Amino acid sequence: MVKELGDICLGFIQNNLSSIPQLCSNLPTLYKERLLERLAYHDMLHKDYLPHVSYNLMCSALRHIKLYKCHQVDDHFLTLLAASKCEIEVLVIHGCTAVTDAGVKEITAGQEKLCVLELKKLPRLTSLGLAAIHSPALWKVEMKKCPLITCEGVTALANECQGIKVLRIAHCPTLERRTYGCVAAALGDVLEELDLGIPGVTDEELVQLSRHCSNLKKLNLTGAKAVGKEALIKLFQGCTRLQSLDLSYCSRLAKNSECQALWTLPQTLKELSLCGIQLEDQQVFVEALQRLRSLTSLRLCGVSALNDTTLRKILEHVGSNLETLDISGGFTKTLTDEGLRAITKHCRQLQEMCLSLLTQVTGVTLSPIFQDPKRANNFRKLYLSCRELDVSVLSQVSLCCHELTLLEISGITAATDDLLFQLADNCPKLTHLGIKGCRQITDRAVCELVRQCPIKSLVLSGIHGLTDKCIFALANSRPELEEIYLNGCAQITPAAVRYLCDCCITRLFANHAIPNAVPNQLMAKNLDTGEFCRADLMPVNMNNSDATDPHS
Repeated sequence: MVKELGDICLGFIQNNLSSIPQLCSNLPTLYKERLLERLAYHDMLHKDYLPHVSYNLMCSALRHIKLYKCHQVDDHFLTLLAASKCEIEVLVIHGCTAVTDAGVKEITAGQEKLCVLELKKLPRLTSLGLAAIHSPALWKVEMKKCPLITCEGVTALANECQGIKVLRIAHCPTLERRTYGCVAAALGDVLEELDLGIPGVTDEELVQLSRHCSNLKKLNLTGAKAVGKEALIKLFQGCTRLQSLDLSYCSRLAKNSECQALWTLPQTLKELSLCGIQLEDQQVFVEALQRLRSLTSLRLCGVSALNDTTLRKILEHVGSNLETLDISGGFTKTLTDEGLRAITKHCRQLQEMCLSLLTQVTGVTLSPIFQDPKRANNFRKLYLSCRELDVSVLSQVSLCCHELTLLEISGITAATDDLLFQLADNCPKLTHLGIKGCRQITDRAVCELVRQCPIKSLVLSGIHGLTDKCIFALANSRPELEEIYLNGCAQITPAAVRYLCDCCITRLFANHAIPNAVPNQLMAKNLDTGEFCRADLMPVNMNNSDATDPHS
């Protein structure tokens, strides 16, 4: 697939804003929003071009503003945007490190229709920058890696915008535990989803949530090592509508005196994660989960009590409704193919399955799932990075899982080009593929895969035989690529990676750490095909013997 005509036209417009007459009046608002986003992706908001951007694209009709990792987006740019009198509904500023409080104040002041706000990786943003936000329509707020945001700023935002239903804050180290209580008191029954990512959460914070947030549906307590039985029981009694709960790495629950809290998990739960809890009591573990008949997502990565027997007992009761199952992890030493047999028997609705890092499984007992067309076509995501995984199982996946969007098989050295050819022919919706360390994979297979599948994320690290050929295939076929990992691929040149970045519509995240490049590498354009390629790899005799191969 190459760029669609619409993308080609937008690309032409973004490069010629200064020379297209009456663009401001003739271009629909949707495309103005897309162009602003693309100009930020490709760092085209420099001072010489900015007047043309402002004149042609900034207008009062703008509703969705998304600015991603552009150092040219600063307070001046946000001031120009605010001067257009646009009534923003969705505002996303991600990784624009030049933005300060002044710019955020300018763009949010008077925005009473603002519904969604995302502020991420803004190292200069403080709580003062949130002071101008007073939108009664605001229902979703996300902040991540804003190290100067404090409890006072978040509390003031919650008090000013009391319609917030979803609040997610991560990696803001200056936030204190008391933020839980302040947010709970300010938002009360309106709050439905909370993730504050604050380390050191104690029982006191959970009691505050149980008192004020009776309509809470989703709560993330990952890493809350101090949370214990009594507080969790109060939480479950006060928040009777909980549907999603993440208790990953809540290590206090591993103690015999505390793990009984799991018996009181609400039966309304649809999603539950207990990852990393070193729980040894198998009876409590099994009985607690057997009660939860409404579960559609269950994550048990690294739970000590998980083994063939406990997995079978749990899935006998809850497996029929499960759509997501995660039993991965190098710490889970006691799971074998016999335990996986319970998945085959009881889990008939699975869409996502994670078995990565299980050291004693070959996956052969899962074969009946992939041989059943209906069950195989249910799968959307498969994480199968198990070093002993049988290649025949991978072949069944690639032949029968036609709806697959994500496949992770990193580290399986037995994987060959044939597997990628099968994926290319049978998985037309595949967008994410991880084949790190699959050393037998060659350019030929990668080129065929990216030609047929709408790949957005690709992990190729550790495949030392890959060259620029597969990078040029990506550049020519996959303008929608979003991220690629190429660490250790020494035959791939930095110049080819830069060319790929230029060809992509969005800002491409490319991780390419290599030793010194192989000498004498030469890029050139094939005048017959128009493709860029490695000239030093081209045979002298242009009659390629592989030309009859359908996958060449």
